[in-house]
Amino acid sequence: MEPGSARDGGGDQGNAEPTTIRQFVARSMRSFVIDRVAPQLLAFDSYRYGRTRPFLIPGPVRFLNIGTGGGLETLALLRRGNHVTTIDIDQGAVVRTRARVERCGFGHRHVGLAGHVLSVVLDELFDGILMCEVLEHIKNDFATIERLANWLVPGGRLILSTPTASYGTLAGDSISAVEDGGHVRVGYDGPELDAMFAEVGLLPIRRFFLGHRLVRAQIWLDRRLRSHASTMLFGIPFSLACRPWMPWLDAIPGRPVCQVTIAIKQHPRSGDVAVGSPSMPGPRHCND
Repeated sequence: MEPGSARDGGGDQGNAEPTTIRQFVARSMRSFVIDRVAPQLLAFDSYRYGRTRPFLIPGPVRFLNIGTGGGLETLALLRRGNHVTTIDIDQGAVVRTRARVERCGFGHRHVGLAGHVLSVVLDELFDGILMCEVLEHIKNDFATIERLANWLVPGGRLILSTPTASYGTLAGDSISAVEDGGHVRVGYDGPELDAMFAEVGLLPIRRFFLGHRLVRAQIWLDRRLRSHASTMLFGIPFSLACRPWMPWLDAIPGRPVCQVTIAIKQHPRSGDVAVGSPSMPGPRHCND
């Protein structure tokens, strides 16, 4: 018998199953790291995702996710059983989001669209919209808020996060005069959003602030460590190690960098928006 004939073939078949198992385990571990742990995220971004998750709606509802950041927000919606449509102006983010969704087995409940939020045409309404850290990149913010309101069913929920206008600028940030991917304004403190909401039939029901004094320092160091190849080796472990401590760091008040607003689409003739109610604190509580 020639070496490498039947005997070799039998050996290959015997190794096929272990190889397949090893490949499956390797893919599963890779997906867990990339899609669950997500070491590419700054500690603050992971913390902000966690703070918004309690406001997501479980079950087979229709959700729109604008500005996916590569699909981690989208996965959070899909894991709750939602049917999710995503919009992202960055074609690379669209591709990464779809790859992540398919890798996790949710492709049948996801539709991904590329384009500007003011140019994409949708022919359905949604039970909820999630848009985090996007509005400050768009020149015509009122037209954007109006479009979001038009895409919501009555009683539908908007989850919106933006930098604060008072303290949203961090070291190294800049403001662009045009929509080139950067911020076109610092952000919003609350009253500016409430005024726009009132005109389009959105009722703000909850607002909270994130990224106070110690977290601002953590964000600065996290960014610095990740900004150079020579320190990236320390940046990712530092960021991961900080994640469990973010709620405690954020408990020290002062100068919040981010605010999250929850609003609902009012039913026709349901009354005017109550701006400045006790349940909707403005930026007064975030001053020193």
